[in-house]
This record gives sequence, structure tokens and C-alpha cells, in this order.
Amino acid sequence: MIIIKPALLVGREYFYFSLLILSILMVSLSLEYYHYSKFTQFDDAIVDVTVLKHYSKSQGGKIYDVLKLRTDDGAKFYITTKAPLKNLVGHKATLWVLTKYISFFEYIKGFATKGAVVSLGREKSKIVQLGLALDKVHQNSEVSQIYGALFFALPLSTSLQEKFSMLGVSHLLAISGFHLGVLSFLLFTLLKLPYMQLQKRYFPYRHSHRDLFIVLASLLGVYLIFLGDVASLLRAYTMLLVGYILHDRGLKIVSIQTLLITMVLLLALWPKLLFSLGFWLSISGVYFIFLYLRYFEHISNRISFVAIAFWVYLLMTPISLSLFGNYSLYHPLSIIWSLLFTLFYPLSLLLHSVGCGDLLDRVLEIGLNMDFGGIKIVVNKTWLIAYALLGIGAYKYRVLLMIIMAVATGVTVAAIYEVA
Repeated sequence: MIIIKPALLVGREYFYFSLLILSILMVSLSLEYYHYSKFTQFDDAIVDVTVLKHYSKSQGGKIYDVLKLRTDDGAKFYITTKAPLKNLVGHKATLWVLTKYISFFEYIKGFATKGAVVSLGREKSKIVQLGLALDKVHQNSEVSQIYGALFFALPLSTSLQEKFSMLGVSHLLAISGFHLGVLSFLLFTLLKLPYMQLQKRYFPYRHSHRDLFIVLASLLGVYLIFLGDVASLLRAYTMLLVGYILHDRGLKIVSIQTLLITMVLLLALWPKLLFSLGFWLSISGVYFIFLYLRYFEHISNRISFVAIAFWVYLLMTPISLSLFGNYSLYHPLSIIWSLLFTLFYPLSLLLHSVGCGDLLDRVLEIGLNMDFGGIKIVVNKTWLIAYALLGIGAYKYRVLLMIIMAVATGVTVAAIYEVA
């Protein structure tokens, strides 16, 4: 017998939910405007920041250092400096910044302004210190960076970002839903046995899965807070909470409504996510998975495990090329790398936890030393808007699904032909 679960919102409930979201958004924007008013109270300001990224950029024959910074209130911005600086990622710093010409919209979106480092904290953040500890485990600095990105969301060097973009596997290094799923499974497995023993003896009346989820969600929440502002992880964690609440109440989980609720709730709470590329790429990936499940839910789980990897790669290719443009003959193999990553990620966690984190280094080094021979492919961003609209409509109209599949296939074939 097929059990049809009801959706969370029906009829008038959409109206009440919209009022709730608008109320949350108004409070969030008011708070952001308060921080903006403090930040721009005078024409310039002295602010305490954390250095998120530090890289060099050449322009007009001159080399500049670019710093991506975050204030204690969450504002993100860039400054450039001519002075050659050591790697400042993770450092606390005090800056002079020009605030006179910064609008509220720019403050929310992220901005670039004139600034200078006044003083620098001696110690790096705890996350960066953990990343440095990986340098003692791995002799190859690039391998160490990979694990730093996987475990602690640390930024990769520009050259390494380029390599992974050419391979089409940048999404595997951005901590998101898959990583959270693996962590959830591992934590649940570790917690289940001791909990069951305690439950049997002291509180047999408790709902085991509900209690375990509360503990699991709390631990993952601490991990999220520790890593800081990681948009893809925030999306995945919120979907985890929303999904469990729906499941616990016997409501439908795998639906576009779950994704929409998560999306608008996050945007209402953190309006800055509207301008986060990582957030929208994460939303797009999940949307295409739900699109597959809508039309092909009758296919067996074993086949779908492989089919979804191929499906998401194909439909995300026009988006990837439009935004980044990096492509190589190895790019389509990211389907295989994505499947193998389901084994690599939990295995790497296990090996690092038992002091054998360098066992897979040679495998990674072989991949990093390959000649990718990639090229830049320019796709007009105007087409991206049309593609996105067709993709949204495809959830309701099968003919639009056929169109975006044809477009995605055509773009992929053209890219392979261009690079061959």
C-alpha cells in the first residue's frame, strides 16, 4: 500500500507563512541597517576584522595584495594594498577603512573600499590553526589544502581552485549536504549503541530517534558555528532540520516545498545570502535532484544513485560554464569522481581520526600532477537567466524538462568538441 504524505503548507497556510517570512525579513534588515549605520557613522572608521582570503593580483604591470575581510558584525568587503604581506588568512586585524561612499545595498552585497592595515593580531583563528596542523600530517602543501577545505572550509590557493574547476569537482570541496549527510551517518552510528544501552536501562519510554537527532543536530550545529559563514553548509543544515521536523510529523519531505521553505527562511534570516554564489549553486544542485525524483522516482535506488550524479552534472554544466568557464577533457569524469567521493570522504575522516591521514596522499598527488589542458569557454550570462527560468518551469511542465535537457546536452557536447 502506498502512503501519500501531506505537504506542510496548503491553502491559506501559504499566506500565514508569507507573513511570518516578511516579519523575519523586516527584523533582519533592520538589524543589518543598524550595523550599517554604525559602520558608516563617519567618513572613515577603525574596525576589527578577520582575514578570510589573501591573494595577489596583477593590474597594469603592478602586483597588489587583495584581502577579503569580515567584521565582527558580519560585513564582508575587500581592500587592496601595494605592500607585499605574508599570508594573513585567519588573522585578526585592525583596519582603517573609507566608509563615506558605501551604500546600504553595497553593505549587504559586499563591497570594495580603500583601507590599510593598522595592526595585526599575533595568533591565527582556531580553524586556521587546525589547518596548519594538517601541514604536519601531509608533506605536500596542496594535499594539506584539500583536507583543510574538506574538514574546515579553508580557502584554496588560486592555482588549486583553477585545477579543481578544470576537473569539474569544485563542488566536492565545498562543505555541503553530502558532507553533512556523511557526518550525520557517522555520528548516528557512534551514538546509537551507547544510547540504546542507556535507554534500555534508564528511560525505555523515550523516542530513541528523536533524542539521537537532537544530539546529532546539536553537534552539527556546533560544527556549523565553528566553521562560520559557509553558505552551502548553512543551507544543508537548515534542510536537515526542516526535513526532520516534517518527517517527525508525518509530512512529505522530498518535495520542492521543502527546498522553498528552506530557501526563503534562510534569506529572511540572513539577507546577505541573496548575493552568495555558493548559496545559489547549492540550491540549484538540490533543485535538480528534486527535479529528477519528480519525474523518475519509479527508477530503482541503485540505478538512481548513478543516474542522479550524471543528471546533476549534465544540468549544472551550462550554469558552471556561464559562471566560471573552465573546462577540460577530464571535466565529464567528475561524474565518476563524485561517485568515488562517497567512499573517499568518510575514509579520509576515519584515517585522520586514527593518525593515518597521509595514506591517500600519493593518490591525490598523482591527480594534482596531471596535465589538464583546459581552456576557457565563454557562455553569455543572459542565457543563464533563460536557462534558470526554463529549469524552474520544468518542475511543472515536462516539455520544458525536455528543452533544458536538450540545451544542457548541447552545451556539454559543444564544450567537449571545443576542448578536444
